[in-house]
Amino acid sequence: MNKPVSIYLLFPDKFDAIYNAAAQLEIGRLTRNEGQIHGRKMVLQNPEAYEDVEIVFSGWGAPVFDVELLSHLPKLKAIFYGAGTVKSWTTDALWDRDVLVTSAFEANAIPVAEYTVAAVVLGLKKAWTYSRNLANGTRRDHARDYAIGVFDGSQVGIISLGAVGRRVCQMLQNFNLKIVAYDPFVADSVFEELGVGRVDSLDALFRSSDVVSLHAPSLPSTAGLITKAHFQAMLEGATFINTARGAIVDEAGMIEVLQARPDLFAVIDVITDEARYHRCDLTKMENVFLTPHIAGSLGRECHRMGLVAVEECRRYLAGKPPIAQVTRSSIALMA
Repeated sequence: MNKPVSIYLLFPDKFDAIYNAAAQLEIGRLTRNEGQIHGRKMVLQNPEAYEDVEIVFSGWGAPVFDVELLSHLPKLKAIFYGAGTVKSWTTDALWDRDVLVTSAFEANAIPVAEYTVAAVVLGLKKAWTYSRNLANGTRRDHARDYAIGVFDGSQVGIISLGAVGRRVCQMLQNFNLKIVAYDPFVADSVFEELGVGRVDSLDALFRSSDVVSLHAPSLPSTAGLITKAHFQAMLEGATFINTARGAIVDEAGMIEVLQARPDLFAVIDVITDEARYHRCDLTKMENVFLTPHIAGSLGRECHRMGLVAVEECRRYLAGKPPIAQVTRSSIALMA
């Protein structure tokens, strides 16, 4: 049986980051792939060279699959994307062609969940606060101890039960904690399966949780979802974690409350204007731990996503259903 023709179509400097030697070897075994990295310009300038391409392996730097590009890929049937969101490059023209699109967003959720769980534990222990106090020459104050501890009675509130939120809930089951979540779009059966309590409002979640962790997608409907009032309602000594997107939070309101309430702590991995990480007010605040969007896949973690793309190809060729197919309708609720 003839193997289908495949190409790599992504940024050249992201290729090795996503597709390690094992992934490349398996792609060469499953398909006819010469190992070259292609770009949109190459396809448009030499259309006859791409007439037989059935499969595209992609990742960060995927070109927009519009009518023009698709016209040069007449036999394209599947795109296996070794990264997270596909919103920047999918189009109605692509969906109209009924091309199979898969994403490695579930694999990218793993390091985000791991980062979050680490932040939950350190937040409950108030590790950053005590570390800053020591740096400032202050010993631990037992009379006013903000530490909550990672044990029975401590509550963690999760906002949104998407790929990351669900994985965080699963990982937190290893701790003796009360876990609650807010997600009006998820059925009660999902909460029951995860062993998570349902909270019907964000107000209630912020008022009752020792740690609040945000995992909602960035959509027009979620812009500014987390308000100044939510931060004002937080319990004494509580921690807020954001590994989702900065635009979901009223950042000015959050900063104002954090300045007024030094008992609160924020672990922030994403801000609205990520070009200003090193210049934003959060860098100057002692009750903020700020990182430059590192919760997602970094370094060797990215290879996990490439291997997912390979597995999706293997399943496609075997006639099996995909692991994480993205469709025109499902993309609307994705980050």
